[in-house]
Amino acid sequence: MDLVLALLIGVAVGFSLGVYVARRYKANPRPEAWQREVIREISSWLGQELDKTLIKLGEGLQVWGKDLTQAISVKLAEHSEQLNSRQAILENLVKEARGIYQQLQVALKKSSRLEISQATDQNSQKEQAAIHKTIKNSLPDDVPRDKEKVAASNMQEVDMKIKSFLNSKKIKIKRIYKRSIDMEKKEEKLDRIADLMGRKYSLIKRFYGMIKSNMNSGDSFSINLRDEPKQVIGTTCQVATELRQIEFLEEYRYYKASKRLEARASRSPEAQNFLSGNWLERYVRNRLSCLAKRQTGKIDFACVANAEVTLLDKDYFEMDLLFRFNDQFYWVESTTGEYQDKVQKYSKIASDLLGLQRNQAIMVLTDVSQDAKTRLSSLYHLSVISVDEVEATFERILKSHLREV
Repeated sequence: MDLVLALLIGVAVGFSLGVYVARRYKANPRPEAWQREVIREISSWLGQELDKTLIKLGEGLQVWGKDLTQAISVKLAEHSEQLNSRQAILENLVKEARGIYQQLQVALKKSSRLEISQATDQNSQKEQAAIHKTIKNSLPDDVPRDKEKVAASNMQEVDMKIKSFLNSKKIKIKRIYKRSIDMEKKEEKLDRIADLMGRKYSLIKRFYGMIKSNMNSGDSFSINLRDEPKQVIGTTCQVATELRQIEFLEEYRYYKASKRLEARASRSPEAQNFLSGNWLERYVRNRLSCLAKRQTGKIDFACVANAEVTLLDKDYFEMDLLFRFNDQFYWVESTTGEYQDKVQKYSKIASDLLGLQRNQAIMVLTDVSQDAKTRLSSLYHLSVISVDEVEATFERILKSHLREV
């Protein structure tokens, strides 16, 4: 970048000097010896100054620019008596040099912003590489492993019956992303953590609540676990350790003597996505897939996850999970946050667009009382369940279809 700026300065000053010489030559084709000497001296001096620019640019463009402008003015003053009427032309040279200096300032600022942006991208790539390096190839037997080849477009193949079902409702699938084999070990690690968080949610509820409350701000938090049962302490520390290993927690410490835990969530997009609710979607999908896998050959099962679709009114929507047992379709949405503004929308989609029965549309919540679940399920056209009821709900649905076989 410094070399480019130096070349630009050389070209600009050389051009200005050429204009001056051309004007003088036109007025007097045979310049006097003293005129040639002045021009030669100025040209030589400018060449020396340009040689210094690479060093000066490293020390700061602003200081160098001011020094250069001042030096040009001084040099011109040394020959003021000889130049006389030619002073106006040389003053234009100074103005042009100042203009070049201002343009270079703008160019340098743009370059600095570009370099900062490139540095940020490089840091992000290093962070992703560090996360990938920490992944271990460990996963419980009941968490599904998808080893199918991925298409070049990285699009998940859609079950024909599911596709036909959506088409009949005037719902168009835009895209469904499938996990890449290159990232399979990492995905398996995330699945394992999600499975742990889902199965043990009642034990980590307090810890997870603190993560959600502080992850957007990036603030550290602490929890006093002195009065908690050993099972709560052990599971909380286990989840925290797992999250720290993949750098979804930037800080984690547990003080055994005081039974105090300190942590800080990462603000990386991947960590924020997982901690804000992607873990619950993974848990729900994996529980369903594991149950269906055990009944392979006994029941016809298919599902699609995170399908981006356009509804009948052209509204964009992402479906967490759509699956079928034989020819019966089910839709599941999961949320770890506020659900009041979502339950009515999901109810309308389930009844008006998808044409599902109440027990075929399921909404999974993390923090909801039994009274709230009963009330919401009676008021809206869907079934509201807690994270603790996910596996039992899927087992009940599956058994009902097995009896039909």
